[in-house]
Amino acid sequence: MKPEELKIYADFMREYGLEYLEVKKGDFHLILSKKGEEIKERKVIEESPKVDVDKIVEEAKYPIQELDNIVYIKSPLVGTFYRAPSPTSSPFVEIGKHVKKGDVLCIIEAMKVMNEIKSEYDGIVKEILVENGKPVEYGQVLFIIHLGGRGSEK
Repeated sequence: MKPEELKIYADFMREYGLEYLEVKKGDFHLILSKKGEEIKERKVIEESPKVDVDKIVEEAKYPIQELDNIVYIKSPLVGTFYRAPSPTSSPFVEIGKHVKKGDVLCIIEAMKVMNEIKSEYDGIVKEILVENGKPVEYGQVLFIIHLGGRGSEK
């Protein structure tokens, strides 16, 4: 321990009239004692949350809820994600907009080549998961699209 740290503890003990101070840093442990008081060793036992085994068994009987009519558009390559064809252009798509199969969703630049990423589905853009100009990895989810009818277009 550095002398500066010791001084902080010494000043603290002096200010509050402490005779004994114990500090442990791993999982923080602190014991303070004023002059004339008996020091008792105390252990703090963390209670683990109560587990309802019957509830867990019952929930395990049901399959995980699947999201019907949802598709994830993933990046087919590593590169830089762009929402628009140029910095001054409007984005290809916005959240809530209807897209048709073949519509351009974004561009991914890889090795100075601009690769248009097109929708393979008709649906509504529910989420855009990447910020403009950010790098993306192969297989990273870029968009979430809800398949089916027209929704509230903005």
